[in-house]
Amino acid sequence: MLEGLRSPNIHTPQNLSEFSSIIQHYPTSSFWAGGTYIMSRKFSYPSNATNEEIIYLGSIEELRRFQRNDRVAEFGSMVSLYELITTGKTILPKILVDTIQSFGGNIATGRITIGGSLATRDFRSSLPGTLNLFDASCEVRYMKKKRMHSKWFSLMQIYDKSGRLNLPANALISRIRINLAEKSFQKFLVRGEFFPHSDNAVSLAVTGNLDQDNFNDARLSLTYPDYGFISNHDLDNTLSSARFPLDQSESRSVEEAILEIAGATFPHLSHLQKIRTRGLVREMLNELNINALTTTSIEDTSSNI
Repeated sequence: MLEGLRSPNIHTPQNLSEFSSIIQHYPTSSFWAGGTYIMSRKFSYPSNATNEEIIYLGSIEELRRFQRNDRVAEFGSMVSLYELITTGKTILPKILVDTIQSFGGNIATGRITIGGSLATRDFRSSLPGTLNLFDASCEVRYMKKKRMHSKWFSLMQIYDKSGRLNLPANALISRIRINLAEKSFQKFLVRGEFFPHSDNAVSLAVTGNLDQDNFNDARLSLTYPDYGFISNHDLDNTLSSARFPLDQSESRSVEEAILEIAGATFPHLSHLQKIRTRGLVREMLNELNINALTTTSIEDTSSNI
């Protein structure tokens, strides 16, 4: 036991109204969702801090709801990743399912919540980068002038330009909404282990519509867990302006452009992360070339019938 260890005060609100009352009285409280992040951080628990306040979110029913229609799906922030891929696997985009399955088996995904995977400050999972490809938005509840307010923000509005969380300490992500529009090309790739070797890991997510030689509506994100994720117009335009299939010189040009953006955004990437990023980009471009060639061959065959 740590000398002078004090037990934290645990608050268990049953609804959002009770949560608002608690956070008003204890504005510096820590939030506890699935616990997978805080329990994996060195020195996070047990804590030697005195008078520590923790709000457990698991009893708030409003945060556990999951609903959808033909265009959008909406998840409460306490919905676990396992619940997402079991109850929503038939309607969720395949790339989102692949991203969730990269977290590990049922034990891990059963504890990790969608809100928790978005709200960590010094570690970024691969999920925000993938969600951003589907124009995700978040309902954020925050205290202002002793009143609880709620407002919807696009996913990129709650992060800074480097993909790091940019919300007040006592703000709560309560709901997440995504567009269910399918794209003809979707791919999620990851190299390295986000847990526990986050300093050398990287993931890539890409969607778009291949139409002859055009890659329309291209969306690309790169995630580095210790830094953040990149998902911006420069990356998207690099892919949208390319004409597939690419020859060797064109592929190298696109590859270098993407790597330059990644390096400029995160100048302290490890050597291994840079190598792995190059490998993922190369694999993505190779698959786009194959898909473009396959589509062209099918169209040529149809025109000759």
